[in-house]
Amino acid sequence: MINFSEEGRIATAQERVRSFKKIATVSEVLNNESIRKFVTDSILQNPPRRSPYVITKIAPLRFNIVGLTTEIKDGVYLIQLNSIYPVETLQRTMFHELVHVLQFDKRYLIEAFGEVFWRGERSTWNVPWGNRPWEIHAEKLTNQLFVPSCEEDK
Repeated sequence: MINFSEEGRIATAQERVRSFKKIATVSEVLNNESIRKFVTDSILQNPPRRSPYVITKIAPLRFNIVGLTTEIKDGVYLIQLNSIYPVETLQRTMFHELVHVLQFDKRYLIEAFGEVFWRGERSTWNVPWGNRPWEIHAEKLTNQLFVPSCEEDK
């Protein structure tokens, strides 16, 4: 005897397996020469200055947020990258988020007690994303310096 409801569940499960999308790893995201060069040239510091400590995590974020950088404490940063995006998108986003690490580390961007300051000027998180000066700066540097991995081979 065939149990059609069971057969339907099996077919649905098989379809989910076929449509499964590989989730990028942090190693794959960091496997980009322009990211490594930016970290070496702009993020890492010479002694006695301490370099920022960056923790990177592939995480389930809202679909419209590709990446997010948080200063956990002085000199320690968490970069979260959205697991629904392909590695190519996450590499560019990683570069952009590393610019935010640079901004925090150089004190261009300061967040304290719910307020945000950009180069000494008070601002707010209520400013639309594309109008925030720290986002404009991060996008400008990313557009100038980031090279997608597929173009590195050319």
